[in-house]
Amino acid sequence: MELLLPRTDRAVAFQLAVAVAVLTGAFVVFRRDRDVRLFVVGLAVMAGAWFALRSLH
Repeated sequence: MELLLPRTDRAVAFQLAVAVAVLTGAFVVFRRDRDVRLFVVGLAVMAGAWFALRSLH
């Protein structure tokens, strides 16, 4: 449960840093494949929306 709803802002910041690193790495690896790159951008938007939703609690 801690992964979905962390109790501290430090945990959220750590999760955000990991998400940014993973998604940036995926974007760089797949920069030549347009379809996969679009999928990675979609995942990034979805992850951003998830972090925004969790910030409301």
